[in-house]
Amino acid sequence: MLTERRRYTPRLMVRPKSSQAVRRRSPITSGWMQLSFDVPVMPFRYERGMHLEDAGMWLDPHTRRPVAYVSHGHSDHCRPHGHAFVTAETADFYRLRTGRSALTVMNIGETLTRGLQEVDVFPAGHVLGSSQVRVRDLATGHRLVYTGDFKLRPSLTSPSAPVLECETLVMECTYGAPRFTFPPTEQVVTELIAWVGSVIASGNIPVVCGYALGKAQEAMAILHQAGHLVAIHPSIEPYAEIYTRHGVDLGQYVVMSPDPGSLSGSEGRVIVCPPQHARSIREAMPRTRMMILTGWAIDGGAPGRLPMGTALPLSDHAGFDDLVEYVQRARPKIVYTVHGNGGFAQHLRRQGIEAHHLGA
Repeated sequence: MLTERRRYTPRLMVRPKSSQAVRRRSPITSGWMQLSFDVPVMPFRYERGMHLEDAGMWLDPHTRRPVAYVSHGHSDHCRPHGHAFVTAETADFYRLRTGRSALTVMNIGETLTRGLQEVDVFPAGHVLGSSQVRVRDLATGHRLVYTGDFKLRPSLTSPSAPVLECETLVMECTYGAPRFTFPPTEQVVTELIAWVGSVIASGNIPVVCGYALGKAQEAMAILHQAGHLVAIHPSIEPYAEIYTRHGVDLGQYVVMSPDPGSLSGSEGRVIVCPPQHARSIREAMPRTRMMILTGWAIDGGAPGRLPMGTALPLSDHAGFDDLVEYVQRARPKIVYTVHGNGGFAQHLRRQGIEAHHLGA
């Protein structure tokens, strides 16, 4: 995930007064810079994660917190919190990564009441078990949506995110620049399958690279539907087992030997592995050809991460057009963005929408 590098930790406080003020600590002095808003907001504090004051809960905090909602199972979101609220699928990933069992499972469609706020859980479309939440203030009816990492496009391994109407929208915008308008998923899948076929026809071994959780399982499902046999890197196996346990059809696959010099288990198959293991596989198996699946392929720089590789823009994040669509359909009065570099918030302001970037 792309995060903005800063020399200080941003801290923002949003308070619901008649003349709304966001107070942000200056990186130069200990005073507060005042930003005036003309729209009502729900009180929250942002400090490497969102803190809903009335609910007494953090949303995706980057550091350990007493009570936290964790939107999905990637390592940058799974911290060993005192108590975590997660979906059933994310619970399995969370336990695998942290060893923690102090969890409350929030099923999709359920409502959790904390203090004077109700929290509803919806799919996010990012990876299996990923979720977004809508928080409703019981006193005012104000609704805040926190998307977490999300995607509107279809997927074989996780349900797409619905757009949730709200007054305050807090959304991730990893791909917040207009150039990150991805081609249709069907087109990318067609190109992937054609590439695999051409590599096999040339007598070589195709290696499809994607993150061990999420992208790897999507690749496995795509290859299975196309009739290809798959061999996976050992680091993918525990996540694939959780997908299968929750009913996702990844097809029959074998797990490669941990020894990169061994071809055992991969003969006649398409290899799926995380990008960090591509070089060792390439060095041990010269007849391999590499493909990485990443949204950064739009920039043309992704192949440089692989030995003799190429790339396709298959992402588990929302592209620029998805971000725009979400805002248009959610109809928020104010938008806060996280991740990315703040460019999407600037784009929204140019469209006349109150928007501010919170940082990483």
